Amino acid sequence: MSFVRKSYSEITESILSHVTKGLIEERHDFAANRTKYRLDQPSVLDIYRIDGTAKGSPYTFGKDKDYRLTGNMVEWLSGGEQPDDNTPFFVSYRLNAPQEITDVNPGSVIRTIVESMALEMDFLYAQMNQIYNSAFIDSATGKSLDLVVSLLGISRKAAGFATGNVTMGRNSEPGEIEVLHEIHVFEGLDRYELKNSLAKSIKKIDGASNGSQTVFVEGKDYNFTGEAIVWIDGGNLPEKRSVFYVDYSAYERISIPVDKRVSTYSRRPENVKAFRTTQGAVLAKTAEGRWEVEVPVVALSQGKEGNVFAGAINLIPKPIMGIDFVVNKMDILSGTEIESDSELRERAKRALEMAGKATITSLKSVVESVPGVVGEVKIVDQPDGVPGIVQIIASGGDAEEIEKVINETRSAGIKVEFMPPKLLYLDVQLCAVTVMGIDHEKARTEVDSAVRKYLGGLSIDEDVLVSRIVMSALSVQGLKDVRNVTVNGAKENIIVKPDEKGELHTLEVFVEE
Repeated sequence: MSFVRKSYSEITESILSHVTKGLIEERHDFAANRTKYRLDQPSVLDIYRIDGTAKGSPYTFGKDKDYRLTGNMVEWLSGGEQPDDNTPFFVSYRLNAPQEITDVNPGSVIRTIVESMALEMDFLYAQMNQIYNSAFIDSATGKSLDLVVSLLGISRKAAGFATGNVTMGRNSEPGEIEVLHEIHVFEGLDRYELKNSLAKSIKKIDGASNGSQTVFVEGKDYNFTGEAIVWIDGGNLPEKRSVFYVDYSAYERISIPVDKRVSTYSRRPENVKAFRTTQGAVLAKTAEGRWEVEVPVVALSQGKEGNVFAGAINLIPKPIMGIDFVVNKMDILSGTEIESDSELRERAKRALEMAGKATITSLKSVVESVPGVVGEVKIVDQPDGVPGIVQIIASGGDAEEIEKVINETRSAGIKVEFMPPKLLYLDVQLCAVTVMGIDHEKARTEVDSAVRKYLGGLSIDEDVLVSRIVMSALSVQGLKDVRNVTVNGAKENIIVKPDEKGELHTLEVFVEE
């Protein structure tokens, strides 16, 4: 059954017409095998109008074209338009009787009363209209849409937390500790790992060799690799199944705990973005000689509110003993907003296709429904022309969960290969030209933010366009030109392969007038 909302003015005019002109709006239900309908009032002077539904839409029928008044009955004419079968139609007719109330000017008693009633009825119509629309996927919104799509077994995707890595470290070597008489049993192996992985130097190794207690010599009997003792062929060796003792110095172990808070800096507390570590880590010496370690973190705020550009995280609110600094070397932009009504509608409309399985649309839909999946899911059918194989490329989400929903959806005989996109790291340089009097540092910061916003939103298989970088930079107020834009050393667009996704690595912005 369809519902047509009446406006405030329509309600007002309908009531006033009934009171002052003797017009009555009477409901009847149309049946296809019936042409005449008796009206309730015997003294009908004229039919004013008939409203109803024809061909699925509201329709006002024509007098002497679609119907006529026969006595006190409505007669539908053959060849004219008729209401849809089993739908109501409303007959407005005038009685053959004098009316006592004639003053309906604004401010009159009857009009004031009628308008008050019409206002309440208009509010009731608005509520009925909302209830009616809430039952259909194309018109339902918010919680009502959630209830509609739940009939298909799907639910709205919640906002995702931004995840990434931060680097924690120190500017000097950690303190030293002494490890004395660490015991090892010689089994004839040439390599023995020390129990402390942060060993610095060997002080002494002694043990039984050739029937006597011996102090072994570094460089002659053994070498120290930084993690292990490697016995030298031809040097003195401990006796088989004997115990040898190792004295050595080691760097102090500096641990980063789970659930440690790090954050951005701002003078305004409401602008601070906080993250927490999701795994523990131990500070270690890198190949470049620096003391630092990468730690995975997750934002405390859901959605894009938790996204940050590279270098934004630089504070440890409650310091960690032995840690001097923290920084995110890469952008953290994986936070996603709660699924919008339009996105949820599209996914719900594809839900029935999922029941058929193995279609490209159904596979794409189930992967998109996995929490944490961000951006567009790329489907490659028959890669390299090989039939029976489908590749799915998606960013974010739990890999095991994605594999699970793929296996539940694919048809027998179809091999579905899932892979995250290959990251194509981008090194971008540009020169921003400002008008006179513009603060160069402020301009550089705003251009940096605008370009990062564009590059951070790149999808899988989306080419990196120099023109888009220029447009992003020129959106900053006070710029008159952008020159010398290079991406990975070239002044041309970067063509991204179907299984790749552009990822900003470095961005250098120079400013001049």
